[in-house]
Amino acid sequence: MKNFLEFYNGQSPHTKKISLYIFLTYFFVLFSYPLVRSATGAIFYDVYSSAQYSLATFIGVIALMVVIAVNNFLQSKISVHKIYLITGVLSILVLLGAFIGYKFHIKQMAFVLFATKEAYIVLLVHTCLAFANAFYNIDQFKRLIGPLGASGSLGGMIGGQLTSYIAESYNTDVVFVFSLVIILITCLVFYLTHNAKIKGMEEENRSITPIRAVRGVKKYVLLIGLVVALSQFVIFIADLQFNIIFEKVVTTKTARTAYLGKFYSYINMVSIFLQFVILPYLMLRVKNKHIFLFVPILYLGLILGGLSLGAGSLFVIGSVFVMMKGTDYSLFAAAKDVMYHPLLSLQKFGAKYITDMFVYRSSKALIAFVMAQFIVYELEVLSILQFIFLSLWIAAIALLFREQQKLNH
Repeated sequence: MKNFLEFYNGQSPHTKKISLYIFLTYFFVLFSYPLVRSATGAIFYDVYSSAQYSLATFIGVIALMVVIAVNNFLQSKISVHKIYLITGVLSILVLLGAFIGYKFHIKQMAFVLFATKEAYIVLLVHTCLAFANAFYNIDQFKRLIGPLGASGSLGGMIGGQLTSYIAESYNTDVVFVFSLVIILITCLVFYLTHNAKIKGMEEENRSITPIRAVRGVKKYVLLIGLVVALSQFVIFIADLQFNIIFEKVVTTKTARTAYLGKFYSYINMVSIFLQFVILPYLMLRVKNKHIFLFVPILYLGLILGGLSLGAGSLFVIGSVFVMMKGTDYSLFAAAKDVMYHPLLSLQKFGAKYITDMFVYRSSKALIAFVMAQFIVYELEVLSILQFIFLSLWIAAIALLFREQQKLNH
């Protein structure tokens, strides 16, 4: 904390002001997510079961792909701040409309809620991170990415605890409505950064879309996407394993909302510890390649440990998922974002659209589609699939850093 404050205070007044808004944006957007995720998840399981979870995920990715295409086009016309605001407000309106439909017993609205929840968080989180990546130089980014991630994890942890409190004191409906207010706050805070000057993203340079800008570095970006996809294959299977056990053990809507609120706050507790305590040390002293390799090796150990301790236990399977997701949000996310720094500012947004938005969710859609088709719900079989994807993940990392070496040269 002392080193972070000394570095932050040494920045220019303009950088400090923009940094404050970036940190607050990230805090509030992840503060909103446990509220939205727990409420929409509880509503979904009120009318459907885990058998439809994969289909719901697939529908969510299709919706995200459409929104990404629209946002990419708009970014060649208007500023990223206006896009962020429009995305947030439209998400609120769609969530609210679907919620009203659900209250009128249109059960299909649970799919709309689930899909919108999956889309809004990806768009808002990665637009904020892409902006931070473009605004900071590499030294600033390495020093601030850990604390920035920690601010988001703190928001998620508080949001998770608040979700449980509101659900137990009131009901799921109140949780849902409160979440919409928080989404609006994050949109308004991010708009305060509109005075930040970023080279290559001035108004006169908006003739090209971010995705078109990455054509010259497409192999590098696609390799990042491959690593992201394989990581999400592994995590989706862990999520599915958790949902299979969770549905059997926790049976009422209110209990599920309260449990999920606490559960997601545990993920953020792990994440905030890694981001604020471990990550600042690693970013400055350990090669990014080694951090990248550590994550799949850690996941392998967690899966083996979970199998040996009891894969049918909600506590064990939940603990494995908490550690994997907490690491994904912190160590893996930070190491991956550093990989974008060799790119130009507009290319960073384009790479984010492709990898952290499109590939991140489409890979979940692909694995969800496969799971839905083959109806694979045996926990041991799912673990074997994870081992296969982990092996491919490590191989993809080797190819990625070989390509980065060529790009740097």
